[in-house]
Amino acid sequence: MIEPAMRVYEQERTGSRPRTESCLCFEVSDLIYYYKSGNTPTGIQRVQQELASQYLQRLANDNILFVVYDSNLQRWRTVSPQWLQTLISTARAFRGSAMQWQEEYKRLAEKLSTFPMSQPERGDWLVNVGASWSMPSYFIQIRQLKRRGVKCAFFVHDCIPLLHPAYFEYNHTIEHSYWLYQVRETADLVICNSEATRADYLELVKPDNVDNVRVARLDASWAAEIASPEIEALGSDLLAERGVFDDDFVLCVGTIEPRKNHITLIHVWDRLRNTHPGNCPKLLCVGRIGWKSDAVISQARALGLNESYVFFTGPLSDEILSFLYKKCLFSMYLSYYEGWGLPITESLNAGKLCIAGSSAALKEAGAGHVIHVDERSETSVYDAVTKLLGNELSRASAERKIRDSYRPRSWGDIGTELRELCSAVAGGKSVPAALPVLDLNKLYRFGRLQPLVSFDSPAAAEIFCVGQSWHQPESWGSWTSRETAELGFRIERSALPATLLLAVIPPPGGANISLSVNGKQVRAFGNIAARKIVRLFLREDGGESAASQYVPFRLRTSVNRVQNMQEVTTSPDDRSLGLGFLFMIGFDGNAVLDRLEFLERIITGDLDSD
Repeated sequence: MIEPAMRVYEQERTGSRPRTESCLCFEVSDLIYYYKSGNTPTGIQRVQQELASQYLQRLANDNILFVVYDSNLQRWRTVSPQWLQTLISTARAFRGSAMQWQEEYKRLAEKLSTFPMSQPERGDWLVNVGASWSMPSYFIQIRQLKRRGVKCAFFVHDCIPLLHPAYFEYNHTIEHSYWLYQVRETADLVICNSEATRADYLELVKPDNVDNVRVARLDASWAAEIASPEIEALGSDLLAERGVFDDDFVLCVGTIEPRKNHITLIHVWDRLRNTHPGNCPKLLCVGRIGWKSDAVISQARALGLNESYVFFTGPLSDEILSFLYKKCLFSMYLSYYEGWGLPITESLNAGKLCIAGSSAALKEAGAGHVIHVDERSETSVYDAVTKLLGNELSRASAERKIRDSYRPRSWGDIGTELRELCSAVAGGKSVPAALPVLDLNKLYRFGRLQPLVSFDSPAAAEIFCVGQSWHQPESWGSWTSRETAELGFRIERSALPATLLLAVIPPPGGANISLSVNGKQVRAFGNIAARKIVRLFLREDGGESAASQYVPFRLRTSVNRVQNMQEVTTSPDDRSLGLGFLFMIGFDGNAVLDRLEFLERIITGDLDSD
């Protein structure tokens, strides 16, 4: 089934793919890197896995490639479809321990470095349905692809870190806000998983082209069929070990974290065991232990519920999960906020009723077949559960209605929809071939101090970064990974000559630094051991047409050494660090007051604290 895709891969590997042939380059980076932590992906990575499987098995044709972003080299590799199929199949079938999976993954991942470097070409679509906010220099390279004529589509699963930051680590909220900004600036097509997510994206990000923000619902066939007596035996053993019988438990699937609202379930079950001592079902919570999960598990233990009425199983395979869905009384999903709500779709696919929260996305996922409650009211949840426990006929009627009228789509259908959406988009907000404009008298930071509030031209210096030398920005600024790094920008001709102030720090241990502008060395410093603010004078050099409104500048920095942090025994960092960049600001000759204000901020320390 994957022979056509293999032919395309061989063309890429040998460099024989015709330049006139356009491809859909399906990004699998996030999925492949996720497998390093486990073989049972959920959420975003699950979507990647299912779509990749369908493109491999049913939709493979002469126009599909599978690509992975090499985080070290900061370029894309074309992945062998056969290798990818083996990786996914191995993950699905794996039954060993976490340590054994680590060994299996390491064996398979060794092949990654042998796949050919292959940048998407003009006319190709790069389609990313995964999480790309933590990949170093990713959007720097995306912008370069765009300048070469590549079209990019990004799948937005939710905007929750900005809407409800309390449910996430602060650094993740910062990363996600910058990711949304980069998507806004580079995507030809933004695909949202629900109308609710699209509404959130439009309200928060305010993109220029709302017509190219589309929806592809994840109403797919999720539940895996029980393929063998082995799965029946494994599922039965899992229940028996916990003293649970068929049709005597309620299922809750989702990462154990505050947003999923397990704490309400714990309190409801504490009440149920007292009010329904004869028919209080067990509660099976399936999912990995996530951020700030201690409160949930501690509460279950303190109330005497853990391992008696409430069980935390950890992540399970698709087959075992399918077994549990089919055997449970019903399922529950009380998440405070979601972009879609995959466990609801799973439950409906298994023909089982679900009690879920009432946010807009969960109602979309429920499609009229779910009991929606006020997820913030324990009484609302308790009443819904007790009504189902005491009415077997009502449950049977609801299940019959699900079987008769719920019509999920196949993953093949969703994969086809993504391709059709790409084909239907004539063009989005293009990244110009010219370098971005540097607004004078405006401070640009290389770091990410806090989440973005406005997505309209934030003062983020990373838009000027060029090449493969950049580590992921941190709060203070951004390290480079090599001896040389480059910035590229344009300045209005009428504002020249201008003064540029660039703040840098040397690698640990110090270094010599030199700077060149448009190929000509202009400054050099020896034995720099601390922060240095370099002043550069930018003038026309006569190389640009006088008719042009802007003058381009290429600023290259060089250091005589890069520090391998693995050699520093007291550092947990394992990167190679070149020059660190903090901020840059340009002034025109008339900006006297702006210069004085900037100097005051430097002297008082306000620049480092605001």
